[in-house]
Amino acid sequence: MADASEETKSKILKSAKAEFLEKGFTNASLRTIAANAGLTTGAMYRHFKDKDALFCALVDDAIDETLKMVKAGGLENHENLEDPIGGVHAENEKTFANQFIDYILTNKDAFVLLLTKAAGSTHENFLEEISDIYTENVLSTVHWMKQKFNVTKPIDDMSIHVFATATINAFAEVVLHNMDKEEAAVFIGNIQEFFHFGFMHLLGLPCD
Repeated sequence: MADASEETKSKILKSAKAEFLEKGFTNASLRTIAANAGLTTGAMYRHFKDKDALFCALVDDAIDETLKMVKAGGLENHENLEDPIGGVHAENEKTFANQFIDYILTNKDAFVLLLTKAAGSTHENFLEEISDIYTENVLSTVHWMKQKFNVTKPIDDMSIHVFATATINAFAEVVLHNMDKEEAAVFIGNIQEFFHFGFMHLLGLPCD
């Protein structure tokens, strides 16, 4: 019975993904989703309570992975490093970014749903919410770096917010412009290098 239930859920999710990708969350039809899964709407409700629950089931894993990525900008990933501004750390961030690119490209449909089809759902503000979380993480790291390295050169929080948001938007562009792995790696690498050395310069730290 458990296997049959999982198979039914899989059929529902496959049907729902196709419907959401075609019509978006607001215009997607639960009747169509159920019919294409070979079910009545009543039978479908035994697995998912509503349309939003269906949408969340398709995108929640992608959101969890994105949250892991934005935590990389947080203080806990910098304060115990021997050299939090050096080349080794920059290479580690590049590796982490490439791993996230791999995840995005492997799960592109989930990100297309989040970025272009989510209006009206729980996650319609996904990009803004992730940008805000990443901004807070970067702010905490930059403020700590200013104390650790006795930085007196000012850099305002709004500038940091703009830089952090631009970084998140760069990853969104990978999906929105349908980049392949090579294109995405070069593009994100350029963004990372630009902001790494830009931050060092604005903080008055060596840009080696």
